[in-house]
Amino acid sequence: MDMLNLQINLEQQQRSISDLDTLELANLIFIAENSRGTAGLQAKGILEYAYGYHFCNCIGVDNSGYKSSNAFNPGAFEKLLGIEISVEPNPTKEWAVFKYSLPESSAEGVIKISDASGKLITTIPINGKQGQKIWDTREIKSGMYFYTLHVSGFMKSGKIVVSK
Repeated sequence: MDMLNLQINLEQQQRSISDLDTLELANLIFIAENSRGTAGLQAKGILEYAYGYHFCNCIGVDNSGYKSSNAFNPGAFEKLLGIEISVEPNPTKEWAVFKYSLPESSAEGVIKISDASGKLITTIPINGKQGQKIWDTREIKSGMYFYTLHVSGFMKSGKIVVSK
């Protein structure tokens, strides 16, 4: 139904799929990542065609009878090093709190926040092994934003939705 409503709204406003606002784009990404039916395929197709996303429709491989190993999981490696970041509330209206932990060997880092198109919105310097930083979103437009914690050559990313 979300895909149908999007299509109807675009038609009524005489816009194309390449004219989505950040909230519509966030909804489309959510559908692509969470729907396994026709809507998910449509959302993936639009994102790949108009916004440069790539979704792997890889065929599962039966490894029975073959030696195998677990794939490298960067998230587990970052956690082992002590790099963690979370944000609350998400979605947010007026402010968001980034809670972070840095590795023992690092006492400084930076949180970079960008919009859905990749434009850098703000940079928040951090220091100390762990702490919190507040991001004031009262002047930020509604939409999906991406945050990345950069520390000691490692990065950990996530997304936050600003909803007014």
